[in-house]
Parts: sequence; structure tokens; C-alpha cells
Amino acid sequence: MTGLARLAALSALSALVGCGPAAAPAPVVPCPPALAAAPAGAPALPAPDDRLRRWQAIHAAGDAPPPGTSAEALLPELVVYLGSPDPARRDGIGYEVLAQWLVRAPRLGPAAVRQLAIDLRARLTAPIDPADGDGVFARSFAALALSLVVARDLAEPTVLDDAARRAILADAVAYARREPDLRGHTGVRGWAHAAAHTADLLKFLARVPSFTDADRASILDGVAALVVRRHGAIFHHGEDGRLAQPVLEAVRRGISPAAIDAWLQVIAAPLGEPALAEFEPGQYAAQRNARNLLFTLFVQLALDPAPAGQAAYLRDKLRVLLGG
Repeated sequence: MTGLARLAALSALSALVGCGPAAAPAPVVPCPPALAAAPAGAPALPAPDDRLRRWQAIHAAGDAPPPGTSAEALLPELVVYLGSPDPARRDGIGYEVLAQWLVRAPRLGPAAVRQLAIDLRARLTAPIDPADGDGVFARSFAALALSLVVARDLAEPTVLDDAARRAILADAVAYARREPDLRGHTGVRGWAHAAAHTADLLKFLARVPSFTDADRASILDGVAALVVRRHGAIFHHGEDGRLAQPVLEAVRRGISPAAIDAWLQVIAAPLGEPALAEFEPGQYAAQRNARNLLFTLFVQLALDPAPAGQAAYLRDKLRVLLGG
């Protein structure tokens, strides 16, 4: 049996015995959630108001600031919306308009982008109140918005300096190590998706040309923190595909084989742990998340006709690790 055929067979087998996406029919083993879908007694979403309707009109008109205003003047309102529990405000306006103003059709000048990065980092590193079930939205979407900041900096490399880029990296890795709420889609409040959003930020950071092997090793550490930390959340909302991207970016830019080996040892460690006498959600989630990421990486690398950097090295290591 070829390596890819074995991979397909193992994937099919795992689907029968493991947990899967929420839409999978009658999974044998249910996925234990990290947190309940919504805290008991959670407040209702804020009702539409004149400000939301004004922003929806701005967005429908192509995101141009109304006459007499500017993107810089309106930016604080967008940052507030990024932390809203209401997906109409958070995703539909906060993220969408900010993506337009930062990357797709830039309207924010370098000074405003630098200040935005500082404000978003403060939100990402703020103390976490375990009783605040909606707090994850501000943190998670700060990570996602920072990915837009880094994308803008990649297009205009004078927006940030290396000190600012490394500060964002340090905060992203620290956030990956501490976020307790790793739900994907939360129901009426929409996507929290902290792991996926952090992965997006790490992906863009991995593309920074001035970063060193040590910087990219930190990026891999951030991925590992999300995957094998004993948080008890099994990722089943597409996180494995998003988490694979910063790894692939780092590897294709030539991170050393030694750094790859060290990272693989961390990621694969849960898979070698003996089964416990009683079910332990933290161990099981780490094993499932690690396995899913490794398989996702191998498939993407195996299908790459021209692997760059150390991609072929990682592909061959994964083939041995996965038994192909």
C-alpha cells in the first residue's frame, strides 16, 4: 500500500472511531466541548440601532467614509465593534470594513495602523475573566485584526519596524498559550474561532522577510501551544487547515531541520502517551488535535509538486511518523 493509500485508509478508520465535525452523522465518540455553547443567563444580543444602520449603509456603499469624516476618525468605532458579541457588528462591519481599509483598498495611513496595532495588542494581552463568556470575541478578533495589520505591513514594509513585528509575535504566542475559550461557531453569537484566528496571525508573521529561524521557531511554538495544550477542546471547525498554514509558511522559508525536529517531537508527544484508566478530556483532545494537524500537513505536502525550503524534509519526516 502506498503512503497516500495508507493515509486514506487511516483517515477513514479514524472517522469511525473518533470525534468529527458537528454535522457528522452519529459520531461514535462525542467531542467534549471546552466551554458550553453559551453561558447560562447570557445577555441577549444588542438590538440594531442607528449607529449599526449607519455602518451598514457605509459598508453597502463600498466602505467609503461619509463626507466630513475619515477612516482614522471612524476607526475607534470599528475597534469597539470587533469585540461585540453580535456577529452583525463584529464580523459584518468590524472585520469587513477594517479589512477593506487596511488591505483591500487602504484608507488608513501608517501612523493610524501603528496605533491600531498597539490597541489590538492591548486587547490581546488583557486579563481574562473566566466568568465573561463573551470576552473571547474581543481577544479572538484582535488576533484576526492583527493579521490584517501584518498583511498591510508585508505590502508596505515601512508601516512597522522589526521591534513592533516581534512584539506582535510575542503577544500572539503568549495568547496561544493562555486562551481558555476555544469554541469554533458558538450559535447565535457566531464565530469565536480563537485558534483559527491566531493561526491566521501566525501565518502572516511567518512571511515577514526579516524574521530569523528563532522567530519562526516561536511561530511553531504558538501552533504547538494551541494543538497540544491540555485545554480539552477538540478542534472540529476547520482549525487544522488554518493551523497548518503557519507551519507550511515557516517550512517553505527554510526553517532549519533541527527546529522542525524539535517541533515534531512536541506535537507527536501526546500520540505516544498510554491510554489512561479513565477518560481524560485534555489528553484525548491533544491526541486528536495533533493527529489531525499532522495528517493535514502531510496531505498538503504530499500534493506539492515543487516543495520549497524544508518542505520535502518535513514531508518525509511525516511519512515516517505516520507510518507511510
